[in-house]
Amino acid sequence: MFDFIRGKLVSKMAAEVVVDVRGIGYLLRVSMSTSEQLPEEENEVTLKTWLHVREDIFQLYGFANEDERTVFKALIAISGVGPKLAQTILSGLSTDRLVTAIQNRDEATLNSISGVGKKTAQRLIVELKDKLAPLQTLSAESATDETMTPDSLEREALMALMSLGYSRQKAEKAVLKIRKSGKVLSSEEMIKKALQTI
Repeated sequence: MFDFIRGKLVSKMAAEVVVDVRGIGYLLRVSMSTSEQLPEEENEVTLKTWLHVREDIFQLYGFANEDERTVFKALIAISGVGPKLAQTILSGLSTDRLVTAIQNRDEATLNSISGVGKKTAQRLIVELKDKLAPLQTLSAESATDETMTPDSLEREALMALMSLGYSRQKAEKAVLKIRKSGKVLSSEEMIKKALQTI
């Protein structure tokens, strides 16, 4: 029904935003990954959209790009994965990392996302491996932690902590403490260390 929305960003939170389009405020649910990519409030934004319709709800979801929307739609097509869990998954891992984890059958990475257990991780791998293959823009080598910059790893750790329910302030403080240690860690190791700190 709606393909995209363009207007002034009047409110931005970790999981939802409000976009003013000619005097009408549209509330959209967004992943933390999308939220991180948005400009400051009062700036113009364009978001891809998907409308979730149920008997008791009409909810718009917003996405920073077409790839994220494609992955979202693939996720909610899986039995047991609703829009809320799909957004949590997209908040826990960037689209590229999620697709890479599925292509590599990396259950451990998928299990690190809040709400994704062993069975769900296996279902994601089995049902999405072929569907998401065209989206894999990074080779297996370029998707490894060794070739990722510390900033991108820290961002992933930060999003994962926030998806677990920690405030941005607490998550940033924990990640900053790890950065000061000077050790180069994978995102998974960083999350474990941060949880110990918190």
